[in-house]
Amino acid sequence: MRRLLLLLLAGLLVLATAACGNDSSKAHAEPSVDMGDHIAGLKVSGKFGAEPQVNVRPAVKVDKTETEVVSAGHGHPVMANKTAMFDMYVARGSDGKKIYSDVERGAPTQAVMTENQFFKPVIDGLVGKPQGSRVAVAAPVTDVFGPSGAPQYGLKKTDSVVFVVDVLSVPPTDVLNGPHGKKVAAPAHAPTVVQTKGKVTGIDFSKAPKKAPKKLEVIPLVKGDGPAVKSGQLVTFNYYGAVWGEKKAFDSSYDRGPATFGVGVHSLIPAWDKVIPGLKRGSRVLIIAPPQDAYGKQGQKGKIPPNATLAFVVDVLGVGA
Repeated sequence: MRRLLLLLLAGLLVLATAACGNDSSKAHAEPSVDMGDHIAGLKVSGKFGAEPQVNVRPAVKVDKTETEVVSAGHGHPVMANKTAMFDMYVARGSDGKKIYSDVERGAPTQAVMTENQFFKPVIDGLVGKPQGSRVAVAAPVTDVFGPSGAPQYGLKKTDSVVFVVDVLSVPPTDVLNGPHGKKVAAPAHAPTVVQTKGKVTGIDFSKAPKKAPKKLEVIPLVKGDGPAVKSGQLVTFNYYGAVWGEKKAFDSSYDRGPATFGVGVHSLIPAWDKVIPGLKRGSRVLIIAPPQDAYGKQGQKGKIPPNATLAFVVDVLGVGA
């Protein structure tokens, strides 16, 4: 559902691109964490998940990337080449002035821990750190933004930049191959799921109302028996989406493989954020999303017309920490 992502990262994150185990309901042992060394001149305070208080005295000046675990979490670790979801705060090393804040923006960052997807110093600092950790990273500006620095943020080539990152969620470690649980009969008015060799290949609207519904509806098809999704978690899905009444999908993951997204953090269309929390791993649902809970008046150019009602088949395959 890459086209369903509504990530609204600021220009700071655009520069980053330039320069999917065990049940989360099970307790796991406290991980062994490399806490790093204290970053000279830096003091970070405040609660995990809230915007941190960052103070520098007299300044943070580093010649190479330094990492300090301010507080260690107890979840599964951030993994290289996998998605992580976190709140990121960026400050100028010389005086601690805030440059960027996910908390202020109102949505966390979701990024693949791969160098061509995000800032390498942050990736190096986060990989291996458990979910629930607050991690500080200080790096030379040129190691983050390249040889020209970042004058648009008041950062000179000789400056250092400070990141404070709260690791909110990591991908599921126990991912199913398909829905698993008790099958549920759909109501007579519901569209029918079409499958070929176990994969969803279509939605049949022939017995459904011709007029598209105007209310959000979630229709259980399989009731899963795994851990339940909570808002603020990374969740792994397979999905098939079509405009109401149309034979072809505007997007589907069944051919390319499951996708992992944060739920309840305003990165998906409203329908998903509203109905996915509470579903259990193994569930399959049919989501009927009217325009106000989908793409509204704007639609999606070339794919979804304005004011379209959408139908999705969604398999919840894994629930992250």
